[in-house]
Amino acid sequence: MKNFLLETAKIVGTASRKAWSQVHTFSPTEKEKLARRGQFLAVISLSELAEGVETVAAGKEMIARLHEEYYGQLEKRAVDQLKEALEKVLEETKAEAKVEIEAAVLLGETIYFAVAGQGRVLMRRGEKIAHVLTGKEKIVEIANGQITDGDFFLFGSQSFFSLLKKETIETALLASSPEAIAELITPQIHGRGEDGRAAAVVLGLELEKTVEPVNEARDTGVEKRRIISGQEWSGWASAIKEKLFWGRKLVTPLSQRLLFKIEKRLKRQAIYLAGEGKREKKPQKTLMTVAVILTVLLVVSVILGIYQQNRHRSGGGANQILRQAQAKKEEGEGLIELNPIRARQLLLEARDLLDDIEPEEVDQSVLNFQTELDSLLAQVMREHEVEPKVYYDLVIIKDGAKGDDWAVSGGELVIFDREKKALYNLDITDKKSAILVGGDDLADGRQVAAFMPKISLLTERGIWEYDKETKRQKLVIEKDEGWGEILDLGAFGGNLYLLDKKGEIWKYPAMETGYGSYRLWLEGDKPDFSDAVAMAIDGSVWVLKENGTILKFTQGGRDSFTLSGLDKPLNNPTAFFTDDDQENLYVLDKGNSRVLVINKSGEYHSQYRWQGLGEVTQLMASEEAKKILLLSGNKVYEIEIK
Repeated sequence: MKNFLLETAKIVGTASRKAWSQVHTFSPTEKEKLARRGQFLAVISLSELAEGVETVAAGKEMIARLHEEYYGQLEKRAVDQLKEALEKVLEETKAEAKVEIEAAVLLGETIYFAVAGQGRVLMRRGEKIAHVLTGKEKIVEIANGQITDGDFFLFGSQSFFSLLKKETIETALLASSPEAIAELITPQIHGRGEDGRAAAVVLGLELEKTVEPVNEARDTGVEKRRIISGQEWSGWASAIKEKLFWGRKLVTPLSQRLLFKIEKRLKRQAIYLAGEGKREKKPQKTLMTVAVILTVLLVVSVILGIYQQNRHRSGGGANQILRQAQAKKEEGEGLIELNPIRARQLLLEARDLLDDIEPEEVDQSVLNFQTELDSLLAQVMREHEVEPKVYYDLVIIKDGAKGDDWAVSGGELVIFDREKKALYNLDITDKKSAILVGGDDLADGRQVAAFMPKISLLTERGIWEYDKETKRQKLVIEKDEGWGEILDLGAFGGNLYLLDKKGEIWKYPAMETGYGSYRLWLEGDKPDFSDAVAMAIDGSVWVLKENGTILKFTQGGRDSFTLSGLDKPLNNPTAFFTDDDQENLYVLDKGNSRVLVINKSGEYHSQYRWQGLGEVTQLMASEEAKKILLLSGNKVYEIEIK
C-alpha cells in the first residue's frame, strides 16, 4: 500500500458570542485505530446558539463527542462510522445551536468526506479544480475517492465560501503548499467583520517515496555499483547524530535542527548510486553535498559547543535552555484547544528542559517563565489539587454506621454496611437518607448493585434482593456450582452481571417473575481476570485490573480500548465508575493519590489530587450535578467537577 504524507493549514474566523468555528485534526497513536479509522480532520461551525449556551464550551463539547463517536468503536466500516458520528452529533445538538460539520478521513489510499450542513469540498489535481461535495442542510452527504501524489483539498463552512469569490479561491488553490494557500485566503476572511462561522482547512498530500536497496546493477553490461538505500543513509545519519550528541553541551541547537532535517529527508527519499550517463552525476553530487554538510556540522558543533560550555559558566547556557523551553511552550500553547494531548507533551518537555538549568543560574526571568508554564500546565493537564468537603456523615442515619460498598441508580446511592448488616439509602440531590433494610440475611453480603426499585446483594449463598417498592426481600439466585471467585456484581437494564475471576462474566436476564437462567456473556477466548478489581457497565462492560489495564467488552466481544495522554501510569487503582449517563470513566488511582478522569475513547481528560484518598474505598460521579462522591468509612466526600 502507498503511504501519503499529510500537510494541513487551517483558516478560522474570529469567535464571538453568536458564532464559533474551529478545525480539529487527529492522528491516532494506536496502530489498530490508525489502521481501521485513519487520520481525522473536521471543520466545525456553531451559530444561533440557544440562550444560556456558551459558544466555546459547546464547541469543545462537540469536538469531544465527534471524536468519541468516530473512534469509540472499530467494528463498522470507516465511512459508515463517519456518517453515523456526524448524524448523532447533529441530533444531540439540534436544540442548542445551528451546526455545520465538514469532515475528512484519510485511510490508506482513500479519502472519505462527510458534510453536515451547506459546506463544500474542493479538490485540485494538477491544474484542475473541481467540486467534490456540496452539503445540504440537516442532511449528511458522503463522498470518497482515491488520492494521488500532489492532491490538494479545501473543505470549509458555508460562511467561509460565502465570504470569498470563486475566482479568489481558485487562484489561491494554485499556490504551491497548504500554508501558502491559507496565507492568501486568511486576510480576506479576517477582514470581513462577522466571520465567526467561517472556517476551512487545506489538505495537501504527498506520496512517501522509498527505494529498495539493490546490490547489483540491473544491466550486466554496466559496471556494477552498490546501490545505497535511504534506510542505510538514515542509519548513517543516526550514527553521526549519536556521535554529535554524546555530550549534550557540545552540541548547538542549530546543528541539532539541521541534522534532524537531513536525517528526516534521507528517510523519506532514498539516495542511491547507479545508472548510466548523466543520471549518475546527480546522486554523486548529492552524496558529496551530504558528506560535506555532515562534516561541517561535526566541526561546527564541537567548536560552538566548547564556546557554549564557556558561556554556560556565565549564564549563557541557562539563556539557551530557556529559549528552547519558550519555543516548546509557545508551540504547546497554540495546540491547547486543537490537540490537548500534543500540547501536554510539549509543555512537559518545556518543564523538563528547565530542570537542566543549574541552580546558581536561575534568575527572575526563569522564575517568571516557570510561573507562566505552571499555569499553562495546570490548564492543559486539568490537574486540580483539591480538599474535598464532607458531603454526608453516615452516622446521621445510624450510630456507628459506615460504608463497605455502594451502588447508584436513579439519582440515589445505596450503601452497604457489613458490620451493621444494613442497607442505607442516600438521595444525591437533596441528601435525604434512610435505613432501607437490615438483618441476618445481609450478614454474609459482599457487593451491592442497584437498578431501582430492585437492590441486589452478592452473598455467600447467591444473590439476595430487596424491592424498595414492595419491601420484599429474598434470595433470587442461588450460588451456582460453576461460579469461581465472584469479584464484582453489576446491574444494567434490570439484568445482573457477575465478574468471575476465572475469566467469565455471568449474565442473569431480568424477567417479570425474577431472573432467567444464566448465560456466559463473553464470547471467544477467556480474558485474564485474575487481577481484576472492579467492573462498571454503561451498555458495554468495563473491567479494571490491578496493573492499570482497562478492558472493554461490547455485546459479549472484546472491544478496542487503549489509554493515552497520561502523565504517569495508573498505580494501584482500586475502584472505578461510569454508567450510561456519564461521558467519562472515573478511576480511583490510589498509588498516585488522584481520581483520574478518562473519556470513553481512552484519552486523558483530567485529574483531581488529594492525599486523603488512601482511606477511600469507592467513588461515583454525576456529571449533571458536577460532583464526584467518595466513600471513606462513615464519611461521603464531595469533589466539584471542574
